Amino acid sequence: MPRKNRRAEDEPQQPLTMPQSAAPLWALVPGVDVRRVSSEKPYRCPGCDLEVRPGSWHLVVIPQDAPDERRHWHEHCWRVELNSTRGRSR
Repeated sequence: MPRKNRRAEDEPQQPLTMPQSAAPLWALVPGVDVRRVSSEKPYRCPGCDLEVRPGSWHLVVIPQDAPDERRHWHEHCWRVELNSTRGRSR
């Protein structure tokens, strides 16, 4: 008897990357778009200078007046940055 929990052959597989989602309310700053994402490649967090690992949820911070200067932050590092700048945009 076949197992019942196997995926049917004709069902499409889900993509490996997770969709982006809205950032938590504490992470939002005027003049900056903040998104919560997961990616397939590593990035360097400007807050701690450590790697944001592929597949991990993190924040992408995009200045509205300079979208080419977007940065990928660990959530904790972005929280520390907001606390030290009190939410002022750079």
